[in-house]
Amino acid sequence: MFATTLVLLAAVLHAAWNTLVKFSADRLLVVACMDLVGLVVALALLPWISLPPAEVWPWLGTAVLLQLVYRVLLIQAYKVGDLGLVYPLMRGLSPLVVLALTLLAGGETLSDRQVLGILLIPLGMLCLLKGGGGSKLPWIAFPVVLLMGLCIGSYTWTDGNALKRWPQPLDYLVWLTLLSGLPFPVIAVGARTRAFARFWQTQWRLGLCVGVCVMASYGLVLWAMQLGSIAEAAALRETSVLLVVLFGMRFLKEPFGLPRLLACSLVLAGMLVMKL
Repeated sequence: MFATTLVLLAAVLHAAWNTLVKFSADRLLVVACMDLVGLVVALALLPWISLPPAEVWPWLGTAVLLQLVYRVLLIQAYKVGDLGLVYPLMRGLSPLVVLALTLLAGGETLSDRQVLGILLIPLGMLCLLKGGGGSKLPWIAFPVVLLMGLCIGSYTWTDGNALKRWPQPLDYLVWLTLLSGLPFPVIAVGARTRAFARFWQTQWRLGLCVGVCVMASYGLVLWAMQLGSIAEAAALRETSVLLVVLFGMRFLKEPFGLPRLLACSLVLAGMLVMKL
């Protein structure tokens, strides 16, 4: 129950920061500010953490690469579709990826009930393929969304395996942040120096809020994965799609048609099947 609470809290924070990124007019600068905040927090914590053992570095390196690809795809994806359409589609695929990797690699035993609950979540995302009550996602955007789902599922599974070998979620988060958080601030400072400085001066609250939400959300999920099943934690985190669809409707004036309602219902059903 405690692990479930951690994941659901992480889902709320994840929905919040994605809504803020979508709301921003310049998502590259928001991501750069987000990473800069993460770097400051990670550097502040560095004196109190230990070096990862040798067997963890391949997993950590893989997670860093996947995180960087994810950031690039995230910026592109939010240019072409509604938050309540892009986010559920990209997040809905990730539990399938984690489930497939978990079953193929072994190391975890999932009950039939857990598998059914996990499968209900991406099933709900299929309801959104025709627009979910609003504009359709352009076909050119589908490869981006699918790649994002693959990245999310892959780095979630990678994180979980790293924590099996090094059960120190805070230490792992700090090193992951230090290694993955540098490129985008460097790009922003080098390529868009004035715009980045102006953005940080005028919208520092947005950058700070996104950065804190990202760190807290990721840390809570890592903690939950250490306590329980990687596949189940990955699936439960996708309950954030419920909030994202509602946030998109409330704050971004996005439509809320029957397909989006059905998608949200299936996500909720998947969570209940797994946990009740």
